[in-house]
Amino acid sequence: MKKNQKFLAVLLILAMCLSMFTACGGNKAKETSNNSEPTVEATTPTEEATPTATEEPAMDLGGMEIVIGDWWSSADPAAPTTAQEEATQAYREEIQAKYNFKIKQVAVAEWGTMQETFTTSTMAEDPAAQVFILAPDWVAQPLANGLVYDLATLENLDFTESKWNPSVLKTLTYGDSVYGMAAGKPEPKLGVYWNKRLFEEAGLDPNLPYDLQASGEWTWSKFEELCKSLTIDSNNDGTIDSYAMASFSADLFKGAITSNDARYIGKDDSGMFFNGSKDPKFLEALQWAVSLIQKNYEMPAPADANWDWFISAFHDAKVAMQFAEVYKTGTWADMEDDWGFVLCPKGPKANGYEVYFSDNVAVIPSSYDKETAEKIAFAYNLWTNPTPGYEDDSESWKDGYYTRFRDERAVDETLTTMYDSATINTDYASFVYGLDLGTIIWDTYALGSTPAEKIEQVADSWQALIDDANKK
Repeated sequence: MKKNQKFLAVLLILAMCLSMFTACGGNKAKETSNNSEPTVEATTPTEEATPTATEEPAMDLGGMEIVIGDWWSSADPAAPTTAQEEATQAYREEIQAKYNFKIKQVAVAEWGTMQETFTTSTMAEDPAAQVFILAPDWVAQPLANGLVYDLATLENLDFTESKWNPSVLKTLTYGDSVYGMAAGKPEPKLGVYWNKRLFEEAGLDPNLPYDLQASGEWTWSKFEELCKSLTIDSNNDGTIDSYAMASFSADLFKGAITSNDARYIGKDDSGMFFNGSKDPKFLEALQWAVSLIQKNYEMPAPADANWDWFISAFHDAKVAMQFAEVYKTGTWADMEDDWGFVLCPKGPKANGYEVYFSDNVAVIPSSYDKETAEKIAFAYNLWTNPTPGYEDDSESWKDGYYTRFRDERAVDETLTTMYDSATINTDYASFVYGLDLGTIIWDTYALGSTPAEKIEQVADSWQALIDDANKK
């Protein structure tokens, strides 16, 4: 009993000493601190220290140099002219410093040699660029030859992100594979230009096409009514002095076909290409376009004229309307007369206004190994991100177009409709290697064959090319 009492006394003394030591240590820390709060706090037995969060180290691309190769970009890019351009430049400099790489977009070939440059340099396993920008017509051949990397296998690309152009992804998707990409809004394409002065001289409201488009009444039949008013024999001598229209034959036919919910080449739900020219809607569209020529609404090519005579015909006010793409705004920039731009008129089989997009395609050469391709994808993904601070600026795309058109309605109504409410009509003709649309267009436009005859003439040769494309 006495031993137990002595043992308990020793334990009590030890506990008191430990308590005094802890208290002294804690007080000393508080006394030596120069801060208003202690630098060290005693913790209770139930508290656990929280570890300090550390930022995950950034990917290091090891100074890798990446070229985005196109056929138009200068080696010395222009200085920013807007706040957004300055922010974009700053963002791109930041990502290059953070992830230790260099990237630039520059011309690596001319328009006429770009496809060859991609093909030959990739086959030599020394690509002229890490990312190539190709026109859609240039993709089918290298794709058939296995020269394009399957982007769906790369972890550093997420095509569910809204920045990616869905039209390009749709056309370059084959089963589970994706071979091309494009970021940002699609480039607006085909529509109808008209000369406002010639409309007024024909007794028409110079903004009538805009009003018809806005009301939903811009149709084939309304277009023909305008053609009748704009095809003029001013002195009644039996010779037409002013024609309603003149267009590049390919643009006229493309406008008619697209606006009637038809296409040269389609793709079914299983991903297989098919001959869209056999669709009755396609035949109807071609017949309507040909009827405009037969009724003398379309100006015939002058004797000994160059193939592009129709450009000067509209520019010099010899015709009132033209089916043409948006890039023609540069050609009309110095026109004396004002002009407007609307969508192609609706065909009878269309559900509404229909448009097609045919954008340039970004591809990665297949000659790269997986590790290198992942690094390229990582950098390109960052490069194409929306500029921080401008992610929600949904109207900024209009700024560049306002300066290219003669009125705001072309942008606020026509281009906006293209993006917001028109039906996207996807044509896959560019992705069937060897397919020449001219086999239908040229002779039919010249009235050498009827649309039905020409469609039948090309059926077998087109089907053979489609079958080859479907073997991929």
